[in-house]
Amino acid sequence: MLDRIALLDEAKPGFAGHYLRASDERRQVIAAFLSANKLDRDDAGDTAEFLMRVDHRSILHRAFGRVPPGLRAALRRSGSQPHEPAYYRQLFDLMSHGDRHLIKAIWQSAKLDPERLTIITGVPADLCDSRILTKIKDRKHATDVALSVDLLSRRGVDRAALIDALHQSDGINDAIKHWSMRMSFPPGPIPAAEGYRPIRTGIELAAIARKYRNCSRGYFSSVMVGTHAFGEFRCEGREVLISFDKTDGMWIVDGVYTFRNFDVDAGISRAAYAFAARQGVPDRRPDRSDKAVEALRRLGRFHGDWGF
Repeated sequence: MLDRIALLDEAKPGFAGHYLRASDERRQVIAAFLSANKLDRDDAGDTAEFLMRVDHRSILHRAFGRVPPGLRAALRRSGSQPHEPAYYRQLFDLMSHGDRHLIKAIWQSAKLDPERLTIITGVPADLCDSRILTKIKDRKHATDVALSVDLLSRRGVDRAALIDALHQSDGINDAIKHWSMRMSFPPGPIPAAEGYRPIRTGIELAAIARKYRNCSRGYFSSVMVGTHAFGEFRCEGREVLISFDKTDGMWIVDGVYTFRNFDVDAGISRAAYAFAARQGVPDRRPDRSDKAVEALRRLGRFHGDWGF
């Protein structure tokens, strides 16, 4: 761009000063013109005179043959620095022939640049809304939002309701985190049965964590991808939490827990392990024959509160 400005200034002294003193919109209009037209040294003087003299609409009409509604305003919001030539052609094509939701998103964008244009054209149509786009920071963030919304909708979350929540939210990440609690987890190793219920959603997992006052909620990510699972087992009027882990593609019982990880009644613990075994899920109970290790385990049951 600087080379072209220098060439035009050489042919028409004062052009560089005109460009550098121009408004953001005029700078972008001239940049759009130069991106769409080859600069002929023989005609450089006439071109510079034209660009210094005529109005913005006339420059754009000469560059593209027509001026779609909103193009000038879009260029005005494209900043003070020129962009790569492809940006102006893409912007013109979108404003001329793009889908309605793309044109509307461009109209409503407070700021435009190549990255913002990539975000607008890259997200699904229902996310291409200024109420959502303004909360998206960059291309990577846009990709993460689109993938997360798709995952939640595939896991049973009402997509339309989720999109509406994103419209109204102050923070898009917090909104997605909140709605992720409603999605269904992949199936665990044991389906629902008499005396047993699998934990199927984030809401249920959070409720279980509050009920047992343990760290089960911290397993959300592992449960979400299907490498861990929880189920509540009822026996003799009492309930315990069975923790499952998937190792090398095989489910095993990782442990049986009660409130704040206190010692589980031996009879109920055996019943829980036996129930899982009947369902084809073996256990990996640790060797607790060392009484010293067991003593330290009991004394350290609240290790999560030590604040390391």
